[in-house]
Amino acid sequence: MKKNSRIIAIALVIGVFAIVSMAVNIQAKEQENVKQAITAKIKEIASINVEAVEKSPIEGIYEIVANKGSIVFYYAPKSELIIFGEIYDKNKKSLTQEKRDQLQSNKLTDIPLDKAIKIGTGKNKVIEFTDPDCPYCRQAAEYFKNKNVTKYVYLIPITQLHPKAEEKAKYILAAEDKVKAYYEVMSGAKDKDDLSSQKISKDVNDMYQAQQSIGNKIGITGTPAFWINGKYVPGANIKMFDTLLVK
Repeated sequence: MKKNSRIIAIALVIGVFAIVSMAVNIQAKEQENVKQAITAKIKEIASINVEAVEKSPIEGIYEIVANKGSIVFYYAPKSELIIFGEIYDKNKKSLTQEKRDQLQSNKLTDIPLDKAIKIGTGKNKVIEFTDPDCPYCRQAAEYFKNKNVTKYVYLIPITQLHPKAEEKAKYILAAEDKVKAYYEVMSGAKDKDDLSSQKISKDVNDMYQAQQSIGNKIGITGTPAFWINGKYVPGANIKMFDTLLVK
């Protein structure tokens, strides 16, 4: 009798686990269907390619991530409304910005430092995406020049704005002393030089293309952009630089 009771108890436990597992699978499938429906609807409404869909802190509103993790917005399925803006908690903290910061920090694993120009040996780690002709990039370059940093620099010319930036980037990459060439260009010393006729080797072109691919992969669409000790900083935000650098 005891043996039969034990068998029944085991069977009941197995049955409960099976039911719970089935319920979890059904719920997961339903959630996936919702995400697929939302993705399709946003594509239909705004031609945006959605990368992630999650429930937001507001009931009935979903958090949407797009453009390689650089855009966070919201969607209300019942009213089919797309909402751009910030969600703040009771402590006046932007949960939207917190999500952006998290997404940007996650990109660090996709940045191969061996493809960068390494400058300095300081204790602060700075990853820099810069355009050689961008005035704000040059401002940032001057700021970091005498700071206690190790910089990893990727040259990402925005040629629509700065048509000569690509040849300057290749000049830096082709130089035997890339650090010296970087500071030459960023100081404006090469602005009047004709660099269009410089001979560029395949290795330099490959290095240049590798840096463009890295920038494209992580969604760099404007410069300058930085990760300072793991924290993402868009633009030449000197005040934030001062806050993030360890003395």
